[in-house]
Amino acid sequence: MVKRVHRTLKAWVKRWLPLLLAPPALLALLFNTWEFAGLWIEHDKAFEEAQVQVQSLSREVSRTLVATLGPVDIHITDHLRPAATRLLASPASRPQLQRVFQLTAQRLPQVAAVVVFDASGRAVAASVPTLRPFSDISGGHFFQRHRDQGLESAIFVGDSSLTVAETGPARWRLMISQRLRDLDGRFVGMLLVQLDTEQIFSRIADLNLIAGAGVRIFDDSGRLLVNHPRDYSLAGRNFLDTRLFRRWAAEKRELAGRIPDPTDDSPEIGVFRTIEGYPILISVGLPEDAALLEWWRELAILMLTVVAFVAASSLAARRPLAKWVLHLNGKGEDDKGFADGDGI
Repeated sequence: MVKRVHRTLKAWVKRWLPLLLAPPALLALLFNTWEFAGLWIEHDKAFEEAQVQVQSLSREVSRTLVATLGPVDIHITDHLRPAATRLLASPASRPQLQRVFQLTAQRLPQVAAVVVFDASGRAVAASVPTLRPFSDISGGHFFQRHRDQGLESAIFVGDSSLTVAETGPARWRLMISQRLRDLDGRFVGMLLVQLDTEQIFSRIADLNLIAGAGVRIFDDSGRLLVNHPRDYSLAGRNFLDTRLFRRWAAEKRELAGRIPDPTDDSPEIGVFRTIEGYPILISVGLPEDAALLEWWRELAILMLTVVAFVAASSLAARRPLAKWVLHLNGKGEDDKGFADGDGI
C-alpha cells in the first residue's frame, strides 16, 4: 500500500511539477505580483474615499434636520406655546389659537399637526381632526415626565394615530412636546407638535445622495423615524438592542469607519452621530461591497489575466516540458515517448 502511494505521488510530481516551475508561467505571476500590490493600495484608497463621502453626507443630513427643526423651535416659543397657555387659562382665547394654527400652516409646511392637552391629559384643541372621543394621553411617558418631573421639552418618534386621525404608513412622526405652565409655574398641560415625516423624507431625498447609501433617522431611544431608501415596515421599530446602538451607548461618541448597519447588522462603511442640540441620531452608511464595487471588478479582471497568462504559458511550454518529463523517466527525447502516452 505504501509503495503504491509512493509511486502515485512520484508520478504526479513528474507530470505536474514542471507546470508549476515553467519559466513563462513564473514570469506571468511575477509580472502580476506588482499589479496585486498596486490593487491593494487602491483598495485602501477606495475605502478612504467612501468614508469621506459618507462623512460629508452625514453632515448634510445634520444640517438639513437642524434647518427643519430650528424654525419650528422658534415658532413654538414665540407663538404656539403662549397661545396654548392662554387657551388653558381662558377658553375664550380659542379664536386666537386658531389664528396661530393658520399661521403655522402657512409658515411651516414641515409641521403636520399641533395638539394642546390640558393637565388631565385630554386633548382640548388641535390644528387637525383628532380622535373621537378626544384622545387622552394621561398615561403617556412624556406627558407624565412633563407633569411629574418638570421636563420642559422633549423630542421623540411617536405614533400619530394615538392622538390624531392619521392611520397611513407615515403615521410615525418626529414629535416635539412642551410643558405648559401658568404664571406661578404650575403644570397646566402639554403642547405637542408633530412634524410631517414625508416632508423630512423629501428633504433628505433632495440631497446629493451617494448611490447605494442608506440614511436613517432615530430618536435617542433607538426608535426609527424614517430611512432612505424608504421601507415603511421598519418605521417605528426600536433598534436600541442592535450592535451599533450598544456600542454607541458604551462609547457615547461619533462612530465612523467599518460599522454595522443599525437595522440589520450587515457591514458597511458608515457614520453614526447625534444632531447637535437635539436628541436625534442619524446613521449614514454605504454597504462595503457597493463601496468597493469597482475594486472588486478590477480584482476579477486581474485574476482572469493571471489565469490566462498561466494557461497560455503552460500551453506554449508543453512540448519542452514533455521532453523534460521524458528525460526524467529515462526514455530520451524521441517521439516514441509521446506515442506511448508519456509526457504531457
